[in-house]
Amino acid sequence: MNWEEFLWHVDHRLGMYVGRPRYERAFSALTGFDLARGRGEMAAFQEWMTARHRGSSLTFWSLALAETFGEGATEDRLVSDDDHKQAISKLCLLLREFFGQQASTVEQH
Repeated sequence: MNWEEFLWHVDHRLGMYVGRPRYERAFSALTGFDLARGRGEMAAFQEWMTARHRGSSLTFWSLALAETFGEGATEDRLVSDDDHKQAISKLCLLLREFFGQQASTVEQH
């Protein structure tokens, strides 16, 4: 399974794998998938997110929440199923953007 396929499952069928779809379960699944692949892509994503947020020391999942709900948003902001779904979708969108940029960089070289 590649990242695009896995992201589709996280975005659309997370509950099938982890029970109730929750943001923390989504980023845990993404981290586990990355570890299983052994390529360190989430570390590169963390660097990309850090650069995107002017050197912030926050984790990628916190930065994705900030992009979804505004600066200072934390997991406490996720009070409804819809909030979790929105946060999960944004995280998947950011990862797709990151992988798209990585692919275009490789193609240019």
